[in-house]
Amino acid sequence: MERMTKMERVKAVLAGEPVDRPPFIAWGPHLNLEDRHVGDFTKAVIAYEDQHDFDILKVMQNGLYFAEDFGHVIDPPENSDDAGFKKTRIPAVNSLEDMRNLTTKPITEGAIAREIESIRILSEYYKDKVPVLATVFGPYRMFCHMSGYYGTENGNVGLFGGNMMNFIKQHEKEFFHVMDVLAEQIINNMNGFLDVGAAGFFFCTGGTNLNDPSTDEEYLKYIRPYDEKVLAAVYDRSFFTMLHICGMKLQHMDYMLDLPAHALNWEDSSPFNPSIEQVRAKTDKILMGGVDRNSDFYGSSRDKVKAVLKMKAKEAVRQGGNKLVVSVGCESPREITHRFVVWHEVMEELAQK
Repeated sequence: MERMTKMERVKAVLAGEPVDRPPFIAWGPHLNLEDRHVGDFTKAVIAYEDQHDFDILKVMQNGLYFAEDFGHVIDPPENSDDAGFKKTRIPAVNSLEDMRNLTTKPITEGAIAREIESIRILSEYYKDKVPVLATVFGPYRMFCHMSGYYGTENGNVGLFGGNMMNFIKQHEKEFFHVMDVLAEQIINNMNGFLDVGAAGFFFCTGGTNLNDPSTDEEYLKYIRPYDEKVLAAVYDRSFFTMLHICGMKLQHMDYMLDLPAHALNWEDSSPFNPSIEQVRAKTDKILMGGVDRNSDFYGSSRDKVKAVLKMKAKEAVRQGGNKLVVSVGCESPREITHRFVVWHEVMEELAQK
């Protein structure tokens, strides 16, 4: 087969057609020192993509950009590992009154305008060459971050006392109001990204992790309808939206397989989660995984790392078929990025064969 461009590979995978080699992608670590300055951030993202040559660019935006305009106070990072949630000083939502008074914010100013400008620059730079995916969080996950439920450096659990579902059941009126506002806000944000050239989204859904337990009934009532609403609103405008199902121990995954997204990504290497083969038996969507960010890139022997990556890529293709992107399952640790050159070498050799 003739050599394909990145965009040709992604289009072929979307159509379930043969490719010269599977597309591949990793993302991370976060650019905590640069991600609130448009110029510094876009230059760093371009350097990352141009160095590693991934077929899809998942933009590692500030993990709490969506909360900033609602009054979320984040202390400035002092080092590269100072993620926003660690530096949260005052969550955006601290009381029932905050929930009742929550309203949408304009996308033409503040943090969201900054993020849209970054996506515009990156989309123009990689136009028709690399699909650029903006990072978006679902309404429930967004609310968890905005309220401090997903924690800060000092272990703050916000106003929920450590149990979100108990709180929601006691305050359904306020919760549903918040979810309606956040769903509208996220749709506005996503349309803003699409308007400036984003190819689609890395969409992190909510309620996935067993560390934040909920029953199937609770998930279907309080979480899924809002993720579905947001994804459905932009599905026809998006070229490639990947649903990221986050967690080493997943819950409710079967209920997420038919959400309006083109691709599914999860930690398939975790022994607690389903394999690519198991998920392939349930859906014909694009599956993204195969490589373990927590083990496959480590070790002193370059040859052994390369052999593992080659075996993992081939096995992912065997399990997933043509509609597959070889990828990691979540944010890549900082210390493995120097091994991405070995992974790129593996993928190029697969193309030659």
